[in-house]
Amino acid sequence: MKTLRTLAAATAVAAVALAACSASSSTEQPAAAGVDGSSQPASSDAPEGLVAPGAVTFCIDPEYPPLEYYANGSGGDIVGFDADAGRALAEHWGVEPKFEITSFDGLMPGLQGSRCDMILGGLYMSAERLQVADASAIMNAGPAALAKPELVGELKEKLDLCGRTVATQAASSNAATVKAMAEECKAAGKDAPKVVEYPKTAETVLAVLNGKAEALVETNVAAAYMATQNAGKLEVANGVFDPDTTFGVFSRKDDPLSPAITDAFKALYDDGTLAEIAEKYNLDAAILDVY
Repeated sequence: MKTLRTLAAATAVAAVALAACSASSSTEQPAAAGVDGSSQPASSDAPEGLVAPGAVTFCIDPEYPPLEYYANGSGGDIVGFDADAGRALAEHWGVEPKFEITSFDGLMPGLQGSRCDMILGGLYMSAERLQVADASAIMNAGPAALAKPELVGELKEKLDLCGRTVATQAASSNAATVKAMAEECKAAGKDAPKVVEYPKTAETVLAVLNGKAEALVETNVAAAYMATQNAGKLEVANGVFDPDTTFGVFSRKDDPLSPAITDAFKALYDDGTLAEIAEKYNLDAAILDVY
């Protein structure tokens, strides 16, 4: 997962500055107590047990566009799919959103230390994490193909990459995925993809833009950001690869808040809110089909 964050932040035209490692700062303050003296607003539909009165608090590392990042590159408002989904959840519950900023390796300790109610951070629902925390599925993840607009229409399935020159980051899981296609291509009577590896993801983008490669393969969320930053020059070829993992919203193990989180995000999925947010950040709404 740490590798994915590095990939997303290293696109051709964007480099997001490192967030402070402290988990003490927040960008939005909780609402004041209700007029009846309660710790949450009178109209709140939030479950009991939130760590801050009148607010839902998210541990977040704004270093992973388009899921969470600073709007101006190094500070100010935190934007992205996760950040906006958190704001939508807060509105759904009738409380204020509060972001507890921490480094990537401080996300789980921040949750366990009750500095936040949940982690919104593009974390895989791995077996190791699920041993120590609960998680609600929010998004499918996996490799995606990008190409120039005139070629994207020809890339509808994985085998459409056979015989093509494909750029990947060196030694990445995406490079391994494309190399592993050799046997499938052979069985289909096609040549294997010619994999061209580069040390940095920015170089894979340039390889396609400069005509040294026909396509590049990157993780779907990072691919969406690459396309956004290279509008008119690169597009995501949706559906070429199937997702192979799931991102989750993590809460404390066996916390009564966990089922409420699942229910709330399911409601935001059902009413189309999450799809609207995905579209805003150039993400394929199909990756939200996790319910």
